[in-house]
Amino acid sequence: MKYVLFGTGDYYKRFISWFNDKEVVAILDNDTAKQETVIDGHPVLPPDAVSDLSYDAVVVLSFYIKEIRKQLLDLGVHSDKIFHFYDLHELFLKEGYIDSGEGKSTKSVLLLSHDLTLGGPALALYHAALALKSEGYEVMFASMLDGELRKKLEESFVPVTVDRRLQIFTMKELTWTNRYDLIVCNTINFNTFLSDRNVKIPVIWWLHDSSFFYDGVKAERLRNIDITNMKIVSVGPIPRNAMKKYRTDVDISDLIYGVSRDV
Repeated sequence: MKYVLFGTGDYYKRFISWFNDKEVVAILDNDTAKQETVIDGHPVLPPDAVSDLSYDAVVVLSFYIKEIRKQLLDLGVHSDKIFHFYDLHELFLKEGYIDSGEGKSTKSVLLLSHDLTLGGPALALYHAALALKSEGYEVMFASMLDGELRKKLEESFVPVTVDRRLQIFTMKELTWTNRYDLIVCNTINFNTFLSDRNVKIPVIWWLHDSSFFYDGVKAERLRNIDITNMKIVSVGPIPRNAMKKYRTDVDISDLIYGVSRDV
């Protein structure tokens, strides 16, 4: 398949590794300063250049999916060829790329973070790991992306692993995640992971995100997530209300956190 990517910002950096072995025709960007340059060997072009390109899919690597989708549609891109980074699972599944991995099982709590930065959600999960560890639980901390928090976890003797497949694989496909007594998923980023899960394993989905971060998630995916043996909690009313737009059938309680300044 031939891909056109849209966006060169933070989410380009987060997801570009998935395209290292794929044919990327070009990258589109609205920033005129980046246009007519080359990034990672790929030409960066203005969006209207898409009409002259041959491609199978345009993948939006940005959270401004609503605006960019409209822009692409106005430029003549067929809706069936527009994908968000949250759609990579179904896109790569069509391509036959998805394959599950194996891992070692331990009786423990698996904490899944969208990254290992020193941002609020990751730090909240870090302090949860310390609290669980102090209560005698065996804790495994896993993340989609590496970062500075890894050092803090290692210094606290919390095992940590980075598996980029968490970005686009489901729980059933990542078999190593199916061997824990409890899984805690942090942020809306785990909507694909939870879209096909082993409901025998209890899950806590801890929401931190404002409604803006839901724009790129397909409503049907959120509505179809099986909440059997799942507890959805929120850090406050903003994430709770964002999810309630899609899941009015779910009771979402608050799980407030405090983060030490000493991080």
